[in-house]
Amino acid sequence: MWRSYYNHQFLKMFVQLLKVMRTQLRLNWFYTFRLAYYSGLAATDYRLKRGHENYPRTKKNLIKFYKVISDNCLESFNYKKAGELELEWWDIHRYPAKHKKSLELSLAETIAVMYNSDSNGFMKYAQYRAEAMHLPNHEGDKQDNPPNWQEIHALLLKSWKSAYNAAQK
Repeated sequence: MWRSYYNHQFLKMFVQLLKVMRTQLRLNWFYTFRLAYYSGLAATDYRLKRGHENYPRTKKNLIKFYKVISDNCLESFNYKKAGELELEWWDIHRYPAKHKKSLELSLAETIAVMYNSDSNGFMKYAQYRAEAMHLPNHEGDKQDNPPNWQEIHALLLKSWKSAYNAAQK
């Protein structure tokens, strides 16, 4: 999905979002479509409006995304805060100089909200994920030296394994 996002292949990204939401969350197609729609719309809008972001609209779609998840999981969580924190790390990643908080801390706080947990346990997850996020450098495959998507994939697997382990504690 990241590759599609960075290369402005938004229809492909939407199809990939559908697959991920369906296989990872195992919700019915109605909820799966809504999740892919809200997250895809937020991501596309944010990606295309670089420098002119519509923060309220993006945040609204992220909050709707997290509300669907919260309403359909075993233990609900503060979906509004999760949506706000998601947009925060997007912005930290895009504009690191304007933020005091690190990308790693923001990523850890976002996932911790979903697990009603402390962010400290998710720092390993956040470190691997942030490392993977820096590799595409916002330019995708158009760079003179395109990112190594296999390396990104490997870091993301480490990240999600770390998140899984942290959530089990």
